[in-house]
Amino acid sequence: MIAKPGPSRHRDSQSPIPAREAFEIMRPFVPPLALLLLPCLAPLPAWSAEGLGECAAIEQDRLRLACYDQLARRAADAGEAAGAENGETVARDSLTEEVLPLNLATEELMLGQRLAAESEITQLAWVITPHERNYLLPVTWNSNPNREAWALQESDSAMDDIEAKFQVSLKTLLWHEVFSPGSHLWVAYTQENWWQVYNTSSPFRETNYQPEVFMTFDNDWRIGGYTNTLLGIGFNHQSNGQGGELSRSWNRVIGSAVFERRRMSLQLRAWYRVPEREADDDNPDIDDYLGYGDVTGIWKWREHEFALRLRNNLRSESRGAVEVEWTFPLNERFKGYIQLYNGYGESLIDYDRSVTRIGFGISMTDLM
Repeated sequence: MIAKPGPSRHRDSQSPIPAREAFEIMRPFVPPLALLLLPCLAPLPAWSAEGLGECAAIEQDRLRLACYDQLARRAADAGEAAGAENGETVARDSLTEEVLPLNLATEELMLGQRLAAESEITQLAWVITPHERNYLLPVTWNSNPNREAWALQESDSAMDDIEAKFQVSLKTLLWHEVFSPGSHLWVAYTQENWWQVYNTSSPFRETNYQPEVFMTFDNDWRIGGYTNTLLGIGFNHQSNGQGGELSRSWNRVIGSAVFERRRMSLQLRAWYRVPEREADDDNPDIDDYLGYGDVTGIWKWREHEFALRLRNNLRSESRGAVEVEWTFPLNERFKGYIQLYNGYGESLIDYDRSVTRIGFGISMTDLM
C-alpha cells in the first residue's frame, strides 16, 4: 500500500502502488476551463503555448484539468513578477520549474510524475483517489481452502475451491504541506473480499478491513541509478471483523521508501507490530508468518504492467509469500488482470496457512 505526495514529482503513498484512474465524487468539467484559459495564455510567448499543447494531449480528464489549472496559475504569477521586474526570465523559469512535469503527452506518466498531478486534484473538495489496486476477479482457484474456518461459520454447506475476489482501495488528503512543501497527511481505506459466489447461499467467506493514516515526504535522492522519490510513515489497522475463534487483527507502524528508474519502481516497506494484551491478541504468532516487511517491484511496458511482491519472515523456517500481477489493455476504462499468489498471509483468516491461488478478471486502477 502500497497507495501519495504533494505538488512535486514524487510518489505520495505507502503502497507501491498508485493507480491508473482517479476516483472522484465531483468531476470537474474540462472544456469550459480550457476556453477560459485561452485569453489568459494568449499573450504569453511561444514556449508557454507548447505547455498548453502538452496539457491538451493528456488523455486522462483529471490530469489534464490539473495541468491546465497549474499552467494558468503559474503563468499569472510569473506575469506579475515579470511586470514588476520588467524581465521575461522570471516567467520562463517559473513555468519551467513549477508547471506539471513536461512532456506528459509524449512520456509515460510514471509513478512520481503521476502522483504529483493527482495531488493537485486531491486539493479540490470532495475528491478521493485510488490507493492500492482496485480490481475484480470473478474466478479464482485456491489450492488449499481453509475448510476448518469455513465450518465454524457455514456448517450447512461445503466450501468451494473456486470463488470470486475483489478489492476497493481509496484515499484522500487530510493536510497539504504539513511541515514543508512535499510533506502531506493522508487517510486511506482498503477492503478485500473473498466471495463464495458460486456456492448455494453465496456468502462472503472472508473480508479484510484496512484503514490507515500516513505521512508522505517527497524526496529526490539518487542511489545506484534509482531516484528515491518518496518516504512514508503511517499507522495501519487490519482486521476481519469476525468474533470468537474467527477473529483476526493487528496494528502496525509502517515505514516505506519508493525508488524509481524510468519505467521501473521499487517499494521497500518495514513494519513494527504494536503489542496487544495477551488476552486480546487473536493471533500472537502472526509475525512468524507475515514477517516484518515486504518488497514490491513494478515494471511498465507499453500498456502492460507487471508487479512482483516478496515477503519473508527472515527466520530459519523461511515462511513467506510471492505475489505476481499482470495487467493488460482491454479498453479505455478497464484492464485485464491476472493475479498469482503463493505462500502465507493471503488473508487474515489464512495468515498461518500456505495457499496457491490464481485469479482472472479486470483491474480498474494500475499501480503506476
